[in-house]
Amino acid sequence: MPTTERTVEIHAPLERVFAFVTDMRNHRLVVPPETQEQLVDAGEIPMRLGTVVRLRARYGGIRWTLSSRITVFEPPDPLLPISAYFRDEQVNGPFALWQHDHWFTALSDGSTRLTDRFTYTAPLGPLGWLAERLWLNNRMRHLLEYMQTTEKHLLELKD
Repeated sequence: MPTTERTVEIHAPLERVFAFVTDMRNHRLVVPPETQEQLVDAGEIPMRLGTVVRLRARYGGIRWTLSSRITVFEPPDPLLPISAYFRDEQVNGPFALWQHDHWFTALSDGSTRLTDRFTYTAPLGPLGWLAERLWLNNRMRHLLEYMQTTEKHLLELKD
């Protein structure tokens, strides 16, 4: 199964980065406009273990809906916020498998290192395997780069 991983340093404190990323109302702000993403149901705000989120989007000319559940949720310790982590996994949607891991690490200068990893498998067996290699893997890299670049920009504007 393919994975796409990327790390970015954001000049903002971990607590603010974590709060921004876990507020699904912000998600539409950080995805490429061509996805035409709409938040159908944000689940609980603030997010927590078990929260289910539903999104509708358009990729490759195909409109689809994805529901994902927060299966691991480790927020920053309020007394010593040095790290945080959460994972969302597809419950229903276009992938045979979809997991999105989010790691947050506080840096000594007050910045945050954010690492995201997509782990996925396209549906349709051999046809999906071909789609991964011809289109989907590049699309996932682009999506992750766009999201992190935009998160960095928006969070650093607030300083």
